[in-house]
Amino acid sequence: MAEPKPDVSALIKAPSPARRHRFVQTCCLVTTLAHTAATLLCVYTFREGDLFEFSPQRLLQFVPQHLILWRTSCIAVMLSSLSTLAFVLAMRDVLEEKYRSTIGVAVCLALMACVLDLEGSSRMMVLFSDIAMQGQINCTYLGADLVQIGWTIINQSITQTFLLSSFLYGAAGLCIVRCLAGTRFVPRFLAFAHLPVWACMVVTSVITFMGYLPAAVCLMFAGNLGLSFLSAFTGVSIDSMLSASGADELKEEEHAALTPTANTGESP
Repeated sequence: MAEPKPDVSALIKAPSPARRHRFVQTCCLVTTLAHTAATLLCVYTFREGDLFEFSPQRLLQFVPQHLILWRTSCIAVMLSSLSTLAFVLAMRDVLEEKYRSTIGVAVCLALMACVLDLEGSSRMMVLFSDIAMQGQINCTYLGADLVQIGWTIINQSITQTFLLSSFLYGAAGLCIVRCLAGTRFVPRFLAFAHLPVWACMVVTSVITFMGYLPAAVCLMFAGNLGLSFLSAFTGVSIDSMLSASGADELKEEEHAALTPTANTGESP
């Protein structure tokens, strides 16, 4: 039995298909590039400073010696967070009208996650790096005091990024999975492709809450890399469907234009 053709009639009421097509393509491409760059930079930073064996003392020593690398990694993380928000917004443009309320909740969750992510990453980029620099420049600071201040900043950032932001992004993604599973326009396998990536973010939050930070870091890297592949796969899949929809609409317009001529028997 042949697989039924996806019903694209749900997009008839949506405005400007060409603009939507370009927006979805752009968001998927930006998300792929941003998450790939952020993951590679963060993995390189962790390997360069041997930060997988995490300790505040080691991080306080590493940051002043690799300040540009550290701040570049933080900027890459912030850009990847913004791209995730854009990806969620792009998914809103390919879902049916009946899921607007659910995708609206997903956008709100993603927006809160993005704000938390940006705040936590900027704190590590500016405040933590300044504290680490002061520890080397100003010898009046006691080592224990620096570690205490640094650990406080790290805990706040971990709470915002690994615990709260990951959970909110994961919850927003699961809302998208629910909508994709019921949308006639997109193939069903696209929803199953989204599920493990967004679930990984929720698990990252749970593992962080349980106190297994090294495992949470690995899951965070896996989730970001998975999202880069997912956005590329989603862009290609939706691009083919939107292109087919546009071709069908063009054929229908040509057929409608030729129908009066055919009925009158006149030559075009």
